[in-house]
Amino acid sequence: MLSSNETLRKLESGSAVDGAWLLSGSARTAEVIARTGVDWIGIDTEHSPYSPERVEALVRAVEPGATPLVRLPSVQTAISGGAKHALDSGARGVIVPNVETAADARRVVRATYVPPDGERGIAGTTRANVYGEAFDEYVAGVNDETLVAVQIESPAAVERIEEILAVEGIDVVFVGENDLSSAVGRPGETDHPAVTTAVDRVLEVAREADVYPGIAGRTPVTRAERAERGFRFFLIGADLTFVRRGVAEFLSE
Repeated sequence: MLSSNETLRKLESGSAVDGAWLLSGSARTAEVIARTGVDWIGIDTEHSPYSPERVEALVRAVEPGATPLVRLPSVQTAISGGAKHALDSGARGVIVPNVETAADARRVVRATYVPPDGERGIAGTTRANVYGEAFDEYVAGVNDETLVAVQIESPAAVERIEEILAVEGIDVVFVGENDLSSAVGRPGETDHPAVTTAVDRVLEVAREADVYPGIAGRTPVTRAERAERGFRFFLIGADLTFVRRGVAEFLSE
């Protein structure tokens, strides 16, 4: 039976969701984080060298405690088989970095959804369809249970944000502040006016387009402020950051 995508359901109900990147490649770490109460875990293949087999193992570790999502390396990876491999493994959605045009967004959507909404290939025996046992049910319902998130990380993308978010099939638009700050020549200065103005613009258009806006909320204060402004899809950190911070805090005391 195709289970409900609980992260999507919470967003649809008006609630905010919280998640974390998985960079270590550790299935045990994935299980630990999934049991903390986070809504989603993003298996980060953009910044970590994961094989398709490793992604599938990590999806198993995340379930059923949290929603397993896969961040792909690029738009090109998504359309050349990356989205298909991730979703066949049982991931419940994809996050695609550096989407800069409506054409990029359409290609991502087409590569993610099965026909008639997309053109993702349908295999008869994958983990996602219980190796064929639930094939008909999977094909009939998978598009409604798949989360598609695009990342906005450049001034060019912000300039085209209306046309990008007009593409049907996008659930979440996530602002990558670090890359955006680098793109405007202020690496790491996420509070620079050029960055904050871009963030405000994406938030405004996301509301108009009925797309869930996402951003980092790495401290409770920052997350609360951004939730008050209307953000709904939050990144609270990464597994390696949590480990480093925990050890550093212990030693400092």
